[in-house]
Amino acid sequence: MKRLFIEPIDVLMFRSERPFTAREAHVAKTGVISPLTFEGAIKSKIFVEFCKRKGYSPRDFQRGKKDNESPEDFKKAKEELVEFVKKQVEGDNELKNLLKVIGYSPLEFSPKLNVLGVFFAKKGEFMEYFPIPNDVVREDRESGKIVKLQPKESLQFKWMDKKVYVSMAGYSQVKNVEGLMSFNDLINYLNGGCPKLAKIKYRNKELNKPYFKEIRPGIELERDSKKTVEGALYVAEFLRIIENWGFVVWYESPDSISLIDGLIKVGGEGKGAISQKIDDKKIELPGLIKKINEDKKFKLYLATPSYLSGCIPSKNKLEEVLGVDLELVAAFPGKPIYIGGYDFALNKEKPLRRWVNAGAVYYYKFNGEIRGDLSLPIKILGGNLDMRCAFIGRW
Repeated sequence: MKRLFIEPIDVLMFRSERPFTAREAHVAKTGVISPLTFEGAIKSKIFVEFCKRKGYSPRDFQRGKKDNESPEDFKKAKEELVEFVKKQVEGDNELKNLLKVIGYSPLEFSPKLNVLGVFFAKKGEFMEYFPIPNDVVREDRESGKIVKLQPKESLQFKWMDKKVYVSMAGYSQVKNVEGLMSFNDLINYLNGGCPKLAKIKYRNKELNKPYFKEIRPGIELERDSKKTVEGALYVAEFLRIIENWGFVVWYESPDSISLIDGLIKVGGEGKGAISQKIDDKKIELPGLIKKINEDKKFKLYLATPSYLSGCIPSKNKLEEVLGVDLELVAAFPGKPIYIGGYDFALNKEKPLRRWVNAGAVYYYKFNGEIRGDLSLPIKILGGNLDMRCAFIGRW
């Protein structure tokens, strides 16, 4: 698995799902840190550098957009763009191959470069920190001990037309745990242990996340004149990553694509960050698969947000990847999130879709044996499913 380290040099904005207009709202909230945001940033960097080298303008590959355009306007502009790009790729195989790698939507090219996960990490160490799983909770009492919930086969209830187990802790009252666990604690968790909440040292403090939220004022500008709009004041939430911290990005891409170190623009407002290639990572847990096959049960942990067309992974797709017959017995999907985006080529917003957030956990029993050559993390992309980074572990 290929990796990049991206270190912000300014605050970052990750847009929330809520539409924001300065005259209608006064606070622009920050949203989820999505792999799609970083995938878009990496593809943009590759494409812009390619255009500079070949003498193209990136705008040549973007649909022209009118104010208050009709569906007919959109269709016509798209057809003109497709016709232009097809002529360009006929005489430039390098351009055609690049558009196939980044996934050029007007020509219906599926991307060959995919970001699988984005995780906080400290510069130099480059050890990933993962969201605390939803089945890990804190006892709501003075000791505040962190424990795992355990499904009880003797206690069942009906949920979404399925019989699932009630999951309980040793204490009657619990609350969610916010924070991160290290890669080493992820391995411990997958082997049946209870992870520790990471303590991140910052000056004389200990934090549970390596960033602060920072509020900044702003005012809306007119699109053409760039003049300020009267009465359109607002404040926006940004993330300020603490010193010497950034993001490790897991990604897959053809070997023919070489990512360029240097400046990259990330998130809303295209804030600057420094990108550098770091060593690849291979996750091999053969002993874990053997123990899971002996147990005939496992839990599925989503390390990044996933689009599942609901709140449960596709049974058929998961069975196909694992090679076993599955029975869902408990689920901790958590609160849903909404992710959209922007299609640069078509010059329009992508529709918002309801995703399952990172940290979701699902418990299964199975018949058969999970294939020994299963590679981790599990990735299922295609159709109406986007599960980029999932792990299986013991109860």
